[in-house]
Amino acid sequence: MLIACAIAYPLALFACALGFYCIGEDWWVTAAGLYAPRLVFLLPLPLTVTSLLMLGERRLLWTQVVAAFIAIVPLMGFVLPLPHAKVSSRPTLRVLTFNVDSVRAGPAEIAAAIAKNAPDVALLQEIMQVRGNAELIAALHTSFPYVEASTQFIIASRYPVVARTLPHRLFFHGKTSFSQFVRYLVETPLGELAIYNVHPRSPRGVLHVRTFHAVMPELESGQLLAGDPSADVRANAELRELQIHEAASSAARESLPTIVAGDTNLPGLSAIFRRNLSLFADGFREASWGFGYTFPVNHPFLRLDRILANDKLRFVSFRIDCRGASDHYCLVAEVQARQ
Repeated sequence: MLIACAIAYPLALFACALGFYCIGEDWWVTAAGLYAPRLVFLLPLPLTVTSLLMLGERRLLWTQVVAAFIAIVPLMGFVLPLPHAKVSSRPTLRVLTFNVDSVRAGPAEIAAAIAKNAPDVALLQEIMQVRGNAELIAALHTSFPYVEASTQFIIASRYPVVARTLPHRLFFHGKTSFSQFVRYLVETPLGELAIYNVHPRSPRGVLHVRTFHAVMPELESGQLLAGDPSADVRANAELRELQIHEAASSAARESLPTIVAGDTNLPGLSAIFRRNLSLFADGFREASWGFGYTFPVNHPFLRLDRILANDKLRFVSFRIDCRGASDHYCLVAEVQARQ
């Protein structure tokens, strides 16, 4: 029985990883699973290893090594460090992206967290025009001469924003919807850059759960599975892909050096990410290592926020910061022109 369990464990993990990768958001069960904490996949490991050692079955420990690798690398998204270096003779641009959670922490706190990282360009999402916009813009102006707000987005830049484009509305299931991104042209020391600030539809709320601590009460009351989870999750994922596709296809057509940054609402192994954004270099994978989780800030287990770039730019540094100023972490990346 133990031998069967030892072999079945890595096989089950492989099946989960394969399902997430190949099916992803196309089936509501795997779509929901993509946003679940992946640490649970490691829970059987200590028990299985201990049992094998106690029963003298050391020859089967390789199965648990395989299980740990599958759980940590593809499922949890661990990234190994890769060599990257800054070329001192070339100019560098520092970019920050930050979902500011409707400015709940306060304009001063958000502006201070951004200023601490001294970015050249800061891209903010989820302003939502709820409160604090004027105060936040004024606070950002103390560090940035160019600050612009458009719908839920803000760009703050040390360099001139020479143009901005709000995309057309989308037609989805008989209704119009926002494309959820803004395109900017910014004059920088690297030359003119096309910068996309993105934040497609969130999956939260589809299963009637707005906050993670509400999961158990909603499950006990039956509200968690009220309605039609299959149709709701599918429609939510379809709209998110449509919004991401609009931004990604526009960015892919750029002849300029291009950055795509923001809260993508796409976790690791997302099929939507792979279909639409995989041609762009990922700043975290290029210039950092580890898990890179950005949400939720207190107990992070999802890497939703990203800074991506086309092949005209290279990442030379990357870090995660801004704890306490939002329910997301901010990302800070430095890029140089690729020669």
